[in-house]
Amino acid sequence: MTELIVRAFGRPAPQGSKNGSGREASIYLPAWRAEVKRAALQAMLDAGRPPLPLFPAGVPVTIERCAFFVPWDPVGTPDIDKLLRSTLDALGGSRAAGARVFADDSQVVSIDGLSKVNCSAAGQPPGAWILIKGDV
Repeated sequence: MTELIVRAFGRPAPQGSKNGSGREASIYLPAWRAEVKRAALQAMLDAGRPPLPLFPAGVPVTIERCAFFVPWDPVGTPDIDKLLRSTLDALGGSRAAGARVFADDSQVVSIDGLSKVNCSAAGQPPGAWILIKGDV
């Protein structure tokens, strides 16, 4: 069993909410995707893995833990499913901007321990902590 721990810092941003012009509504999305990619590539290098798909196509992948630390806004926080969408796309290889931890996010067969936490209350900086596992 191979595992990778990715710790991304920055404001987690949702993907899938569109504004009136059909563009992504979150202005933080490009920076969030870039940070997740950077953090994943660094985690692979630290683990002595080349920046290729760590989990090649066809290998089932589980997300054992995915905690988003977000600034709590009294008006609301991003939907957890949309935070997960942006993060999985940044980790995967199907988009040019992805880190290629896995070839495609369709390889993810289960997600356990998904949470969204008020970063201030938890004493954590904004970001995410992700534990990814698969047999390679």
